[in-house]
Amino acid sequence: MSASSSFQNLFSLASRERCMTNLKKFRLPLNKRGKQPSATAAVLVPFCRVNNITTLLYTVRSANLKSASGQISFPGGKTDKAETPIETALRETREEIGLSPEKIDIWGCGPALPGRDNKIMITPVIGCVADLKEEDLCQNNDEVEEVFAVPIENLCDPKNQYHTQFSNGFILPVFIADEHKIWGLTAYITHMFLSCLLPIDVYRNDWMKKKIDIKDIN
Repeated sequence: MSASSSFQNLFSLASRERCMTNLKKFRLPLNKRGKQPSATAAVLVPFCRVNNITTLLYTVRSANLKSASGQISFPGGKTDKAETPIETALRETREEIGLSPEKIDIWGCGPALPGRDNKIMITPVIGCVADLKEEDLCQNNDEVEEVFAVPIENLCDPKNQYHTQFSNGFILPVFIADEHKIWGLTAYITHMFLSCLLPIDVYRNDWMKKKIDIKDIN
């Protein structure tokens, strides 16, 4: 199967079932930083078709935010009261980028991952938007500086894949998307999703071959 042909049917039921089955079996890195945190959050992984191009949607966090300002992330935030991860992801997505839950076909949840400094567990929620248009979005400038879509094909290109090693020893992927550098937990969730969605000959996980220094991606 060629790379170009493999992107044609990713919104199908068979693709959804394969992706979610693989997510349930996905082996996470061992958390060596003590007990699991009690605080929870969720992010939406917006898997979108934009002008017939298969993409992932990202945000640049506002410089006004106290936490992770200016960084690239998926829309999301802390769980409110007794919300499920899906409810949190949909609420935060509407608040941050104006995308209505009615436009999003929820595929399901991936495994929760520890956030920075092991203070919160973050659940990725896979959401499909089969035909995303510019008018579907209305970003909240208090929280979001920019919303941008990256073609899946670009994320799969080895020339855009790197890794970085943090002072605590963790090695995580980095994806270059034009002027944007996707790193940290957002990059790991991207890697996890692509690994579960695509065959290994299309997404070859080549990011371990090239290293980029953390000071060059901030």
